[in-house]
Amino acid sequence: MKSFDWEHGVELDGIIPSITLLTGINQPDHINQFMALIDVIRTEVTPHVAMINSQDAQTVKHLVENAVWQFINGTHSYDSFDEDEDDEIDSHHKRKLKKSQCTMKVLQNWYHTKYTNSPKKNKHNNVKKSLVVIMPDFESFNCNILQDFVLIVSSYISTLPIIFVFGVATSVSALHKSFPYHVSSKLLIKVFHSHSSHVYMNEVLENIFLTHTSPFHLSGKAFDLLTDVFLFYDFSVTGLIQSMKYCFMDHYYGDNSKALCCERDKIEEVIMNLTDEDLENIRQLPSFRPFLQQQDCKTKIGLFENDNFFREALYKEINKLHDYIHSFYTCVRLLLVFVKDVPKNILGKSVREIYAKCSAESITTTPEFKECMQLLNFQSQVKLIESLKSAVKVVTSVLQTSPVRPLRSPLKNHQRNVTHDNDQLGECFLITIKVHLLTFLRQIENANNEATIFTNMDTDDDHADILPGNRYKLKEKLLKATRVDKIQSEFEMIRSRFVSYVDEMFTKGLQPPHTQPFHEILFFSDVANIKKHIIGSPRGAIHTALSNPVHYLQCSCCAAGGWAAPDVCVAHALHRECGKHINLYDWLQAFAAVLRPDDDTRLEDTDMQVRFTRAVAELQFLGFIKSSKRKTDHVMRLTW
Repeated sequence: MKSFDWEHGVELDGIIPSITLLTGINQPDHINQFMALIDVIRTEVTPHVAMINSQDAQTVKHLVENAVWQFINGTHSYDSFDEDEDDEIDSHHKRKLKKSQCTMKVLQNWYHTKYTNSPKKNKHNNVKKSLVVIMPDFESFNCNILQDFVLIVSSYISTLPIIFVFGVATSVSALHKSFPYHVSSKLLIKVFHSHSSHVYMNEVLENIFLTHTSPFHLSGKAFDLLTDVFLFYDFSVTGLIQSMKYCFMDHYYGDNSKALCCERDKIEEVIMNLTDEDLENIRQLPSFRPFLQQQDCKTKIGLFENDNFFREALYKEINKLHDYIHSFYTCVRLLLVFVKDVPKNILGKSVREIYAKCSAESITTTPEFKECMQLLNFQSQVKLIESLKSAVKVVTSVLQTSPVRPLRSPLKNHQRNVTHDNDQLGECFLITIKVHLLTFLRQIENANNEATIFTNMDTDDDHADILPGNRYKLKEKLLKATRVDKIQSEFEMIRSRFVSYVDEMFTKGLQPPHTQPFHEILFFSDVANIKKHIIGSPRGAIHTALSNPVHYLQCSCCAAGGWAAPDVCVAHALHRECGKHINLYDWLQAFAAVLRPDDDTRLEDTDMQVRFTRAVAELQFLGFIKSSKRKTDHVMRLTW
C-alpha cells in the first residue's frame, strides 16, 4: 500500500484518507459527539470542516453543493488570518456565489486562491489546511450517491486535500458492503471506536457532580432514579444533564433557605440575609429534630428564641456539612481503589455505583462490605502496595484542591455553645488518612513475608505400647504427630492492622448523608415530585387528554362536554362503547348526532364528514383503531 501525507491528505494515485468512527447504536448523543469533534478539528487541525447529513444528500449534486458551500462560507469565521485582503476575497466570494453554483471546480479555484495565489498569506502560514467532510449517519445515505461522490473527490484529490470521516453506528462491514471494490480501493480507511454511553455518563458524574466542589448534591434515591432512567430508557448523557437541571430548579424553587446551597465562602452572607420566615422554615426540616435532641436545655431555648444564636449554630453546622461532604467523596474514591479488583465486583467498579450504595445506607454494616474486607485481608503484598500507592495519590490530589476552611465564625459569638461530635471531618481527617496510608505503605514494603512453622510433637508415652485393635488411640497419636502451629508473618500482621484501620476509617467517613443535620439544604431528595416529570407516561397522558380534555385545555366550553369537546374526544368516547369491530357508518351517525342533535341533514353535510374522517385518522395514528381486512366498511378496535 502506498503511503500518503495524512497532514495534507494528498495522494497522487487518487487515494482518499478516510476515518471510520464506530459510535455504537442506541446513543441519542451522536450529533453532540460530532459537534464536539468538529470543534476539536477546527481548533487543532483545520478550520475547513463540512458536516453532511443524509437528508441533505438526496442527489450527488446536492451533496457536492452542501459540502462546497460549507467549505467556502464556513471558513471565514474560523480562519486565523487577519489580512484585510483575505477578508475582501472571502466576502467577495460570499456575495457573488450562490449555492447552486457550488461545484468541485469552484472549490478547487477557491482553495487555490486561498493557499497558492496569496504570497502574503503563505508568508505567515505555509501549511495547506485539509478539507474534512464528516458524514455522521453513514448507514442512512444512498449507496449509489456516496459511490459517485467518492469517485468525484478521488479525481480532485491531487489538488484538494480532502479527508472523509464516516460515522458508522453498527460495524465496519456496513462500509464495505456499501462500496464495491473499484470504490473502496479509492479509500484508505482507519477505524476508531468511541466509548459507550455509560462511560461518558460516568465521566460527567465523577468529574462534575460527584465532587466536593459542587454545592448541589443528590440523595441516594434521587441519584438512583436519574441513573436508572439513563441505563434503562434513553442512554442519553444530554438527557441526564437536563434531568439534573430540573432537579436544580425544583430544589431552589422551594424556599429561600435553599440559598444556603452555595459555595462555601458565601455561606456567611446568605445566612445574614435570611429572614425570620426563612429561619423558621429551616427549623421545620426533619433533620433539625435529631440535632435538637442532642443539645442541652439552655441551647434548645436559644435555638428557638434567639435568631442570632440560631444563625451562628447554622453557620457552624453548614460548614461541618461541607467538611463531611469533602470527606465523604474522598472515602468513596478510596473505597473504589481498594475494592475495584475484588472478585465479582461486589460493591461495584465505578464511583457512581459506590456512591449510590454509600448514600442510601451505612455501607460498613452491609454484608457486601464485610465480605470485601475479608477478601482484602487475603491480598498479596504486591497488590496491596499498588492499592496503597493509588490511595495516596487520590488523597493527595483531593488535598491540593481543598477549599480554604474559615478559621473562625465571623458571626457574633455568644456564650452558649452548641454541642457536636468531637470527630472532625474535612481536611484534617484527610491529612490523618494520608499519614496513616503512608505509614502502612512503608511498613508493608519493608515487611517480611515468611512465616514460622512449629511442629508440636507429644513426647509423652511415645514408647507406650498400643494394644492391638485400639484404633482410637492410634488415630489420636497420628493427629498429634501431624499437628502444626503456624505463626503469622510480619506482612500478615501489618495487613490485619491495615484492614482494621480501613474498616474504622470508612465507618467514620462513609456515614450516609441523611444522618447529617440540615442535609436537606445541600442534598436533593424529592424523588416523587421529579419522577412524574422526568419519566413520562404517554398512555396515561393520552387517555386523560381524550377522556377529560379540560384537564389540559383549561377552558370552560370543554367542561360542558358533548358538542363543545374536540372532535377526536367525541370520536374516542363513542368508540369505547363499541365492540371489537366498529361500523364506520354507524359511528358517523353517532358522531353527527352528538355534534348536531337537532339537524336532520347532518349526515349530508360535507364539513361533518371531513371532521369525522380527521378524527378517525387521528385515532388510527394514536393506535386506538386500525383498518380491517375482513370488512371494508369496518375498523378494528385495538384497545380494551
